[in-house]
Amino acid sequence: MKRYNDNFPREINDQFRGNVIDNARMSQEDREVLYNMVKEYRQSKKSSDIKHGNSTVEKEIKKLNNRVKNQIIGANGNATAEVKDMRVDTQGNLHELAQDRLNEDFGRIDDIASTAKQTAEKLETQMNTGAYYNEVSHFRGRKFDTTYYITHIPHLDSQGNIIKLKRGLYGNNPNKPAHMTPSDFARKTKATFVSNASTGSGSQLKLHGQQLFEGQILDSVKGDEYPALNDRWTLAIGDDNTLTSFPPDVQASEIRNKGYNNTVSGFGPIISDGKIIVKDGDYSPNTIVSHPRQVIAQLPNKDLIFFSCDGRENNTHTMVEKGMTLQEVAETLLDHYDIQFAYNMDGGGSTASVVRSHKLNRSMDENKTTERKVLDFLYVGKEGVQLRDQDMQNAYQDIGEVRDMVQEVRGMLYSLRRISGKEFGITGYDQYTGFLSYDDEGNPKKKIYMGNEGFRLFDYETSSTWLRIVPEYIQFMGKALAVNYSAPPTVTDLNNIELGGAYHAAANAKGSPYPNVSSCIVTQYNVTYSLKNDDVTSFQMAIPFARSSTYKMKRRVYAQGAWSQWFDV
Repeated sequence: MKRYNDNFPREINDQFRGNVIDNARMSQEDREVLYNMVKEYRQSKKSSDIKHGNSTVEKEIKKLNNRVKNQIIGANGNATAEVKDMRVDTQGNLHELAQDRLNEDFGRIDDIASTAKQTAEKLETQMNTGAYYNEVSHFRGRKFDTTYYITHIPHLDSQGNIIKLKRGLYGNNPNKPAHMTPSDFARKTKATFVSNASTGSGSQLKLHGQQLFEGQILDSVKGDEYPALNDRWTLAIGDDNTLTSFPPDVQASEIRNKGYNNTVSGFGPIISDGKIIVKDGDYSPNTIVSHPRQVIAQLPNKDLIFFSCDGRENNTHTMVEKGMTLQEVAETLLDHYDIQFAYNMDGGGSTASVVRSHKLNRSMDENKTTERKVLDFLYVGKEGVQLRDQDMQNAYQDIGEVRDMVQEVRGMLYSLRRISGKEFGITGYDQYTGFLSYDDEGNPKKKIYMGNEGFRLFDYETSSTWLRIVPEYIQFMGKALAVNYSAPPTVTDLNNIELGGAYHAAANAKGSPYPNVSSCIVTQYNVTYSLKNDDVTSFQMAIPFARSSTYKMKRRVYAQGAWSQWFDV
């Protein structure tokens, strides 16, 4: 690119004149180039194409024009004008009047505020609403030598909605429901509360009696197949949780026609209209027997009550429970509530009340180590819990599983306490291992122990060993038991037998009554001591094996440290 001359001589001469002329010509050429560029740009470009920040020159000019047009003049007409886009709303739309623009913006702001309020209320509700019904409560009591558990389910939740009692079956075919434990059902459904419900046949995977599930009549075991069902009533559950019962001769179709869509087959009502109605022998001979029980009840305001107790042990030890009769269950319920109606469901080992994946009672199978599987359930639970609630439900499940493990350990301890034939190992044996039993005050009563001296049973009240077992003999109450086997042990020295008992002696045995002639059976009795020594008095009888009338039975006595001769008997 050609540059202007800037190295002029000091004198004004021809060189100086030439530099000025050259620069002037260059300036003229540059002027013509710039003029042509501007001319070309004016012909080909629009103001809308000229960028100004994030806008264009044309838009900015238009905006300035509109602001000038919409300026608000001061009160005196001469004051400084306040420039505002009074007719342009927040979306950029131009209105005829500023009031129209303000109405539009205020309406839009009100909609946004209403949406924000609804969102805030929804979030607040969600924050105050958990994965479970917090309105459901439970407590434990004890009566009739039995611990019982009561779960209270209000008719309405804190929002005024019905806490719906649901009938639970698991699997794809209600006529062949899956056999599972109430705890597993609670974990699968995330239910707040789960109870076992109907009696049924585990081998056939069929429920008993008149069965309705969500309006469907189920294939079930009837009285002609299982006559005991002919004495049992059916529990019906209304869509509003109303409970009632129907006599054994009322069919499922009749119950459905009366507006009920779900039923349970248990045993029968025990309270009606606030009064105990169950009598000895109603529904089953077990009415008057102490058993684990599962009962559903209802208050006049339609609140639901579930009652569970364990039992069958006929003893009041802290690890076991006596159980209750139906009369005792009814009395216990009326101790706490104004019960309007109560119905006895399946009990025994099936008894289960599970709250937030936590089984309250302890009825178990397999020596109290395994929860029994059942065919159907009654439960309450929320629909569509939030993602954040899943962590809470998982935490409750973990707690429930830990309690199940504790229950299993308890069952093992129960089995150890109640059942023989099980191995129980104790480590750290060092010449002594013992088991002690104490009374309620902590005083030792009996002790079984093992050591270098063998096995012993010791009584603290008499300060004596009742039983002692060593390789050489067994001692009971201080006296050694005689040796008496169906095949008597063989001895070679009849003069030094320590224990009383029956022995076989060869003909060549030392002290034989038939030396080198006949073997024999010798019976020894120690008269003054259990074990023979120099101070004991002993007696021996001998019977020969020889087949001859020549050899007779013989006897002899040990006294003062020596045996007498053998005498014929």
